[in-house]
Amino acid sequence: MNKINNKTWFGLLSLLLFIIGILFSISFGNKPCYGDIIVKFIGLKPWSKVSTGLHYTIFYSLIFFIPSFILGYKFKEALGLSTVSEMRRIETWECKVSILIVIISSFVLPGKIIQDGTLIEYAFGFPSNYWFIYQQNKGSFQLFSNLFNGNTGMSINILSLFINIVIIYYVLVLVKKTCICNKKTIA
Repeated sequence: MNKINNKTWFGLLSLLLFIIGILFSISFGNKPCYGDIIVKFIGLKPWSKVSTGLHYTIFYSLIFFIPSFILGYKFKEALGLSTVSEMRRIETWECKVSILIVIISSFVLPGKIIQDGTLIEYAFGFPSNYWFIYQQNKGSFQLFSNLFNGNTGMSINILSLFINIVIIYYVLVLVKKTCICNKKTIA
């Protein structure tokens, strides 16, 4: 009985760490993400420069995500993921292809420009924006050239990245099921 309780607690801790990691990296509107506010309160810097440069909060949120995934994988029974079919979702070709589509589409599709004062923000990602690059001067609409040409900062919203992967994953699963049903009706 004690082992079951410990496994349950570790499973719940995994979910809690995942939720904290998401809350750490989420922001609404033009406000800073909650992680920036917490990091400033602790006395750490959220950006490598004052409000530009490399966004450290991304790495701080990994402090929550990495243990969450390790604990979640180790105690998957407590999370209700003990069956093979439920764990296989992560290992399917649809999951791998959806991750590739999200990353490649960021480099292929042009970004959206958002100008707020003197700083120009380029937003990349499909279906929703998750990768933001900040520049002083107007640059290219492509992610690759903005990564290496005069950017003053970069931010990645991990929650939006995860949501993009999930959306494309379920679209691929739906397309696969539709193709299988069409093949059965034709035959």
